[in-house]
Amino acid sequence: MKREQLSDIIGNLDDRQIAEAYQFDPALCGRSPERIGRMKIKRIVTFALAAVLILALGVTGFAVYRGRVQDLVMKSSEEDVVLIDDGTDIVLVGEEEEAPAAEPQAASYDPLPGNTDMISLQGFAGSPEYQAALAWAEFQHNYDRDGSVLASVGNGPTPWTETYSVNGYDVYSQEMADALEGIVAEYGLTLHSGGLQSADLRDLKDRFGAFCTEAVDGRGYYYTDGTFQSDCAFDGISFQIRRCMKGMLDNVSLNVFVAEQYEQWEYTTVGGETVLLAIGPSKALILAESDQSFTVFNVLAGSDDSILYGADGRITAAQLEELADSFDFTIL
Repeated sequence: MKREQLSDIIGNLDDRQIAEAYQFDPALCGRSPERIGRMKIKRIVTFALAAVLILALGVTGFAVYRGRVQDLVMKSSEEDVVLIDDGTDIVLVGEEEEAPAAEPQAASYDPLPGNTDMISLQGFAGSPEYQAALAWAEFQHNYDRDGSVLASVGNGPTPWTETYSVNGYDVYSQEMADALEGIVAEYGLTLHSGGLQSADLRDLKDRFGAFCTEAVDGRGYYYTDGTFQSDCAFDGISFQIRRCMKGMLDNVSLNVFVAEQYEQWEYTTVGGETVLLAIGPSKALILAESDQSFTVFNVLAGSDDSILYGADGRITAAQLEELADSFDFTIL
């Protein structure tokens, strides 16, 4: 598989690439080798400092169900294959199929032993949003494997740009458009529309409600349906949040390294909402779900070290609980 361009995490959103890359704020977090995959055929963008979360609209109760980090890993139950990140692209690996070797010039980034796990940010396995995201990822993996269709189209605007590409779906042929629409219909979902809108945390709170008061903001974006993400910092801890609205086909995933290595527990916040907290060796997660959304915090610190600050950036269970308490999940 050919090596794709990495998203260069250097600051503001680039309007020319707004459908492809989320630019991370270096003032908060600097650079990192971690990757977040936007599931796109032959043009999957592997993001440094992955991830995001999707915050919910309205006043609704949050509760974790079916809830473990392992239940978010992008795995096909029918084919027993898992999405992994080989350092160049997202690939599918089956029981009898070996992962394709990386091109000689591209060494795989393997921070922990074994395959790195990519998780859905749309919902747990079995939900329509999870299944649709996986179906689209699998289609992209198997489509245009030699790159001939993309080569014939080029990198300029296409007839599908305004409908799909500016909304985060890397569609560059009618066949891809038909496949995407078919998946949406099969799972009863809707596509993002209106394009990505650049915003900072203040803009997001003005639009969706004051879901936090203490977090320091970075850059982010939102869709008109309520899905959004933002860089944030709280008490010296850098993190990203993403809210995915239910009923939407969203196609952003997160590299969590090895899901089995996370210590996980349910926690009831000071506001009375139940969330799932998880700490891995080099990052942590907060997962929350309501009837309207699925929300993920990607915390850039773990039990052993921090992606950004090494051993000086470790996070404790008490600190992660304090971070959860600083958000009003009835608004998210």
